[in-house]
Parts: sequence; structure tokens; C-alpha cells
Amino acid sequence: MTTDIFLSIGRTATVEQEKFVATVEEMLKEYHLRPRTVGRTDFTTEKPLKKILNVMKSCSGTIIIAFERFHYESGVELRGGQGETNLSNVNLPTVWNQVEAGMAYALGHPLLAIAESHLHNEGLLEDGYDWFIKWVDLTPAGLRSTEFTATFEKWVKNVERHGRDK
Repeated sequence: MTTDIFLSIGRTATVEQEKFVATVEEMLKEYHLRPRTVGRTDFTTEKPLKKILNVMKSCSGTIIIAFERFHYESGVELRGGQGETNLSNVNLPTVWNQVEAGMAYALGHPLLAIAESHLHNEGLLEDGYDWFIKWVDLTPAGLRSTEFTATFEKWVKNVERHGRDK
């Protein structure tokens, strides 16, 4: 039996990003999990949030793949405020990772975020919440480490439990 998993990814920009996504998709299939992504496996002419929600409702878990979408050489956080801070070399993922993570959490999905190691740690892609977040380099080898595999397998068990309880 195959279980549907929502896979949140932005549009890939590099060969490395595309290879990384393909590796995650293959890993999911090894565990009899079918990745579903709006704009990649599921398409729509309706409003994107409605389609995302409908696809997510038929899934038993969610993986967020957060890789660099935006790079800012310099900037200012809280500009003009008391906590104003100068920033340099800030890398951010697509905002859709945050939106889809929030939706998945609200639906009670077991959630695993795989974030590129040099991304800005913020929002739902921030350590300390009650879901898994793994900071990795965009290499297939990073997904085969003992630490990542243990986290992934624990997430898979949570997906199986959630699927049974649904």
C-alpha cells in the first residue's frame, strides 16, 4: 500500500536543487510513500491555496524542502527600530514553505522540514517546535547520514500512525 505525502518545494533553480528533490522523492518511494506537490504532480486551474489544502487533506504527512530562493548581500532587520540590526549574506527559501508548513501543522500532519544549512533560521523553519527540522547540505549523501535516517524513519512511523488514525 502506498501512502500519499505532501512535498513542499519551491521551483528549483539549480541542478543541485533538482537532484536533491529527486533524491528525496526516491527515498519516499523506498518507504512506499508517494510524494505529491502542487505544480509538480498535481495541477490546478483553481486558486492555489484551495488546491494545496485539498491535496494535503488526502495526505498523511508533509515534508518541507527549503532551499535558497533569495540571497541578499546586505540588509537591515527592524530598520529604524530599537533592535535595528545590519545583516549580511542572508538566504531565504520561498514563502510557500512557510505557508504550506503552517497548513500541514493545522491539519495535524507529521511534519519534517529539510532545510538547506545556510538558510536564515526563522518562522516555521526554526528550531524548537514540535516537528522535525534537519539542516543539511544539498547533497544526496546528507540524506543518507545515520542521524538523518533515524529522524526520517521516526517521521515515517508518525506518518503511518497518522494514516491509521485518519
